[in-house]
Amino acid sequence: MQTLLLLALAGHGLLHLLGPAKAFGLAALPQLTQPISKPAAVLWLLAAAATLATAAAIPLWPQRWWLVAAIAIPLSQAAIATSWQDAKFGTIPNLVLLTFAVIHFART
Repeated sequence: MQTLLLLALAGHGLLHLLGPAKAFGLAALPQLTQPISKPAAVLWLLAAAATLATAAAIPLWPQRWWLVAAIAIPLSQAAIATSWQDAKFGTIPNLVLLTFAVIHFART
């Protein structure tokens, strides 16, 4: 289960890199139909870093990884909100992560 969570988080974090790639013209991403401003791209980049840090924290900081998730989830959801039409389904992994983080917090 932990491996699946790590892979899902890593994938979700890497998907956040699409925002800066589009905003800074690093890749042609026709599937992203909404423009992404440079400030929003920074938010997307922070969300990517925080989500990837959460994935790293699960095995490296097993008792308190939920603290990193508590930062990553709102950053990720805020980034998603800036491009809601294109990114709304990113809310699903955020809800899954929130569920696991709350359960883990309750057990510690």
